[in-house]
Amino acid sequence: ESVGIGVDVHVHRICNRLGWVKTSNPEQTRKKLEQWLPQKLWAEINPLLVGFGQTQCRARNPLCEKCEVRQLCPSSKCS
Repeated sequence: ESVGIGVDVHVHRICNRLGWVKTSNPEQTRKKLEQWLPQKLWAEINPLLVGFGQTQCRARNPLCEKCEVRQLCPSSKCS
């Protein structure tokens, strides 16, 4: 059972890019996510977003044009 969501700088960045939160640090992001994300998903969200950040939503040069959620993403660089 998860007691909290693991939020590092990568998860923080992606959550802000996706518009899930508007926060300035990982701790704020963790608190905001835990307010609305069902607890049963807490264990899954970190590895899911870390993998997404490594392959698609990279810190530099995100691959927006290849992203499956680009139309839902307020930070997408695609028109």
